[in-house]
Amino acid sequence: MAPASTPRQHTVGDFLGYGRRHHIDYRFLTGEREERAGDSRRPVARGRVDEFGPARGARLTASDLEILTPYASRSRGSTALLLVAVLEGRIRLGLDDDLRWLGAGEAFTTRLDGDLPLQAHQGDGQRLRTLSLALDAEAMACWVGSTASAGAPHAWRLGPVLLATLEQAFSSPLQGQARCLLHQGLALQLLAHGLAGHTGPGAVDSARRRLEAVRRRLDETPAQAHRLDDLARQAAMSPSTLVRRFRAAYGLPPFDYLRRRRLALARELLLTGHSVQQAAQLCGYGHASNFITAFRRAYGVSPGSLG
Repeated sequence: MAPASTPRQHTVGDFLGYGRRHHIDYRFLTGEREERAGDSRRPVARGRVDEFGPARGARLTASDLEILTPYASRSRGSTALLLVAVLEGRIRLGLDDDLRWLGAGEAFTTRLDGDLPLQAHQGDGQRLRTLSLALDAEAMACWVGSTASAGAPHAWRLGPVLLATLEQAFSSPLQGQARCLLHQGLALQLLAHGLAGHTGPGAVDSARRRLEAVRRRLDETPAQAHRLDDLARQAAMSPSTLVRRFRAAYGLPPFDYLRRRRLALARELLLTGHSVQQAAQLCGYGHASNFITAFRRAYGVSPGSLG
């Protein structure tokens, strides 16, 4: 366990060194532009950053910083669970393009992998006090069971009792083994509340709701000429992010899902007496020949055989 640090100035070089240890890329704002590094001695924040290892495969980081230079981070690592709690100030964070503001008294729980990095943005001119807990797969299995999961990314509110406990830990005078035990208990409390928050009333899963809205749109208007850019705009995601997340949620990319929906509707229409031409038009196929080819590929028979 690392000892509690004393307040000091943290430079660009300090942040980049931390990023190399924990697989995080940093960008720093200079005037009107962003740059990755620049002058390594330039101050970014002033205050304390304490790292603790409450157990094998677990890392608890407590930060109490005055932000001097706005910066952004992008995680390239993998964790079975990452939990970020904000006690003071606010940050903007989320996975890929699904970013949200997290203010004092709020927390965010997710898992990380290289394909879906966590992004965070910290503005200057604020005091920012945060706690973050990261568990690898071994620690997750040891602490909460081999089948445990961080669930879908979700935000939740810190309850008054937990918030008071976190505040007390920030100002605790304990040192040595006593401080280690304090942070072990703190990590367990954060973990318990973070996992419970996945299904509790404070859970927020806005990305899943937006994906569901896109799915309903495809279900309810299969004959329309949908465009990926329009669907991505509705989901507040980039087109590539929408395709990846839609496939993860529903098993198919959006337009493969739409094609299956169109053909299922066409089969119902054919079985209720519609002609091949009518079924093709009502399901969004401009040419009957394209419809016949797609139908035969999906069902192994021509659509005319159902009439």
